[in-house]
Amino acid sequence: MNIEEYIIARVNALLHTQDTQIVMRLEGGMSNYTYVVETQGKKYTYRVPGKYAERFVNRVDEWANLQEVDKLGLNNVTTYVEIPSGEKLAEYVEGTIMSTTDIVSYNEMSVKALKTLHTSHLKFKDYNAFGRLDDDERYCCEMGFTHPQEYLDLRGRLEELRQEFKNIPLVPCHCDYQPTNLVISGDKLYVLDWEFAGMNDPFYDIACYGNAGFDKALSLLECYLGHQPTEDELRRLRFHRAFQCLQWFNVAIFKDRVGLSKDLNMDFNAVALMFLGMAKDLIGKN
Repeated sequence: MNIEEYIIARVNALLHTQDTQIVMRLEGGMSNYTYVVETQGKKYTYRVPGKYAERFVNRVDEWANLQEVDKLGLNNVTTYVEIPSGEKLAEYVEGTIMSTTDIVSYNEMSVKALKTLHTSHLKFKDYNAFGRLDDDERYCCEMGFTHPQEYLDLRGRLEELRQEFKNIPLVPCHCDYQPTNLVISGDKLYVLDWEFAGMNDPFYDIACYGNAGFDKALSLLECYLGHQPTEDELRRLRFHRAFQCLQWFNVAIFKDRVGLSKDLNMDFNAVALMFLGMAKDLIGKN
């Protein structure tokens, strides 16, 4: 049974139907296989986590996050989550994925969603960014990888910068707030994929826009603040984006080491080097 046949069988069983059909596979992301399916005239998404995804996501925490964020009406309706596998069935949102648009033109809509989240009283766990980075580094080392001196130098600089921002109040954050996880449907913005949500510096969410280009994060920051960012605010944004780049460096190295470059036909080693270069550039400006 291939993955599409498996998903059809799972959705049929969960929704007590026999007419489920695959519509398409959603692209994007480095960890999951997510398909749009249709049954009984309604569309859903079904997610099957890729190999080793459990290293990076706690599914108990994800389920808790989804229950919390339902209070804000920012996400789509989750029909089923299987713990610990992480398979998930959710209602499909008809709309336009933000990453396929002129992103900057939707800054005000995006900021509205962010401020709804950041000023809420949702109860998330601490995102524990540097603890996560420690884990990611350890996973790479367990696969026989030795971090180069260039990486270690950047990591040391991040630790120094961390002290500058350690007293920033933490708020509920999405922690993967990149345009591929945002869907525009009419005048509403849906924020999807809450696996990594946690208490964090709100600038971390804004820095995630850097996946579409750091200029997009800068533009979103100005809209979020309502004024031209100060040098301290720019340093804070660059710090979080540099951290994310080092985090993605480790994730990509791990995926290459476990054979996913071949399985997914994606050169994760090249991806890792790209993120390392981005981190170097950002930290150099701080």
